[in-house]
Amino acid sequence: MSFTRRSLMTSALSVALAAGALVAPMSAQAETTLVIANSQWLDALRGQNLWAAIKKFEETHPDVTLEQEAIPSKDYADRLMTEMGAGQGPDIMIVQEGLFYTLAGAEFLVPLDDVTEGVDNLNATNENGVVDGTRLGIAWQRAVYALIYNKSVLAAAGAEVPTDIDGLIANAEKAASATGAIGFTGRHSMNEFSAWFMDFQNWAYGYGVDWVDAEGKLTINTPEAVEAVEAFKAAYVSGIMPIGDPMSTQRTRFKEEQVAFSIDNSGGSLNIASGGAMPSSDLGAAPLPFPHPGAHQQIFLGVSTHSDHPEVAKEFLSWLLTDEGQQALREASGPDALATDVPVTAEFEAANPWAPAFAELAETSRSTLIPGYELETTSIMRPVMTGVEKVLLGAATAEEALAEAQADISADFN
Repeated sequence: MSFTRRSLMTSALSVALAAGALVAPMSAQAETTLVIANSQWLDALRGQNLWAAIKKFEETHPDVTLEQEAIPSKDYADRLMTEMGAGQGPDIMIVQEGLFYTLAGAEFLVPLDDVTEGVDNLNATNENGVVDGTRLGIAWQRAVYALIYNKSVLAAAGAEVPTDIDGLIANAEKAASATGAIGFTGRHSMNEFSAWFMDFQNWAYGYGVDWVDAEGKLTINTPEAVEAVEAFKAAYVSGIMPIGDPMSTQRTRFKEEQVAFSIDNSGGSLNIASGGAMPSSDLGAAPLPFPHPGAHQQIFLGVSTHSDHPEVAKEFLSWLLTDEGQQALREASGPDALATDVPVTAEFEAANPWAPAFAELAETSRSTLIPGYELETTSIMRPVMTGVEKVLLGAATAEEALAEAQADISADFN
C-alpha cells in the first residue's frame, strides 16, 4: 500500500518546526560513526541482544562504528521530533509506524529505493514504508498481538484458554481464586495513552470495527465500537485486572509467575519470557478471544535527512537485508516478523514453543493506524480513548462516550 506525502506534511512539519526552537545545536558525529536511535535499546536483555545483533555489521565494515541513542519509549516521539526539528538527531531511527508517517510528512527521511533495488525477498511488512511512490522505510520488526497465558497457573487452577470475552473473565476469575494470581493484565488508562490506544485496537478490530466507512469517512459511534467498549468494560469491572498498575509493572508480575492471562504483542511477550522466574516453556499464546483478528505494531528503520553519512547508513540497511543481517536480527527478535521471511530457528522454537502462534496470527493482523488517516490516527484516537476511560469510570455509557468522540472528530476531520 502506498500513501501520499502531501497528506502528511502540514501538521507534521508544524510540529517539527515548533520543536526545533527547543534544542541547542549538538556537536557533529565522527565521520565513520552511525548513531541509531531506538527505545528498545533500554529493554532488559532483549535490548542487549538486538544491539549485539546489529553490531555484527562492524565485523565486515571495520571503518564504521555503530553508536546507540537510547530513549525511553514514553519520551521517544517528542524527543526525536525535537532533535529533528533542530536539524540534529541520529543517523538512523527505529520508529513505530505512526511516528514514521510524521517523519515522512516533515520530509525528514531519505529515499531508500536504491537500498531495496534488486532485493526480491521483501515481505508485506515493508509495504507501508512507501510514501507517494518513494520508499522511505524498511521493516525492522512487526509485533503482532495474542492472548498469552501462564500454563502452570492455568493447570493448577484447572482453567482453560478462552475463545471469547465471557470465557476470559470466567477463567481469569478461576485462576485468581485457585492460585492467588492476577487474572488478566492490560493497559487501561490515559496515563499510557500512546500504547493503550494501540492495544485497544485489538478489541476494536476484534469486534469488527474499521473506524472508516466505504467512502473513507470516519465512523466512530458504530454498533461494533459500542460492543468493543462494553466488552473491555466487562473485563475492567469484573475484578480480574490490577487497576492502576502501569504495563511495565504488569509485565514484571507476569514474568514472576503472578499472572494468568494478558493481551500483549510478540515483543512484550519475549520480554516476559526472558530472564525471569517463569520458564519460557510455561508461556502459552493463542488467538485473541474475539470474533475477528487483531492488530500489530509495525516498526520501521529510516535514515535522517540530517545525517552526515547517509550513504553509510544506507550501506548498513543493505547489510541488514542480507541473509547474514536478517539471521542475526532473527536470533534476537524472537517471534517478531522481519523484513524478509527468515524463519524462527529450531532452537528458539524448541525453547519457546509459544512463538509459532505469533507467526500465524501475523498473517491476518492489521495495522494500528486508521487507513487514510495514518498521520492523524493518534489525534483521532485521543477522544476515542478519553471516551473509553469515561465508560470504565462509570461517567458515561459506551453510546454516549462514542457519540461525543464522533462529534469532536467530525468537527476536525470530516
